[in-house]
Amino acid sequence: MANSKLGILVNLFLPQRRKPNPEYAIPEKDKNLEGKTIIFTGGTDGMGRVAVEMLYEMGAHVVVLGRNKTKIENVISEIIKTGGSGKLGFQICDLASMDSVKNCAERILAEYSKIDVLINNAGINMTKPTFTSDGFETNWAVNYLGGFLLTKLLLTRIQQSSPSRIVNLTTNTAFIDHIDFDDIQSKPNFDTGDAYTQAKLSMNMFSIDLAKKLEGTGVTVNYLYPGYIKSNLLSNLEGPEKMMQFFMNVMASPTEVGADRIIRLAISSEYEGKTGVYVSEDKIKPPHKEAQIESKRNHLKKISEKALKKWL
Repeated sequence: MANSKLGILVNLFLPQRRKPNPEYAIPEKDKNLEGKTIIFTGGTDGMGRVAVEMLYEMGAHVVVLGRNKTKIENVISEIIKTGGSGKLGFQICDLASMDSVKNCAERILAEYSKIDVLINNAGINMTKPTFTSDGFETNWAVNYLGGFLLTKLLLTRIQQSSPSRIVNLTTNTAFIDHIDFDDIQSKPNFDTGDAYTQAKLSMNMFSIDLAKKLEGTGVTVNYLYPGYIKSNLLSNLEGPEKMMQFFMNVMASPTEVGADRIIRLAISSEYEGKTGVYVSEDKIKPPHKEAQIESKRNHLKKISEKALKKWL
């Protein structure tokens, strides 16, 4: 594992891909998204914002979820000026607040009769212990619990809309050896040095379980590590680490590369019928070893459902 981690760290300081790989281009026949409704978290910044614009240009009705109404409205206004053929809407949703997530899901269900794609793209990387009003560690709440709850609450509508897809964004989880259940259960605040990565690993495990549950329903569930993409994800770094962020962003792939990878998994016929797979950058890769253990996934499920009992 040490060699693997070293390789990852070295790779972060090497120039990344500058343009989407033409070998994995989305077929032209898949780019007509007229009549498709796509729910998208984390669509106001970085690769998420670029992906929303691309989906809008392909004719999709994209519903952007975010916590800042003014910011969402400004982003939508900017995208509409590009002259795409789709539709744009928004819903206020703070993934750090489970009340906000539940209220948002209820509004979506009341307003939209179908959901063709759900993209859980939003993420945060808090480097200091912070806690939400619900008592959850912020990394775990935003990167896992909020997306878990939103998906669960919208799932029946997604199934009714099949064939449909769920795409969950993750990170490179090779930085950690295992998920620390004792820490989750003892607080339950998920307060570890690897909180961000373990929260993403939790989403990976949920993705695998949900894919198995939905086999044969026409709903696919896959999860994506988009590669090292320039973003605001490291904005909470301080001190010497702030300088590291500068150099890493210089080397990172532009947002267009990450957006292209998100959209491929969401709409490309390349992934038609494929479910429960982990896509790392452009290729399907084996899941993290912890995510492959059913008993650990079941344990996580119990912890998650207990934590969210009030809102499920």
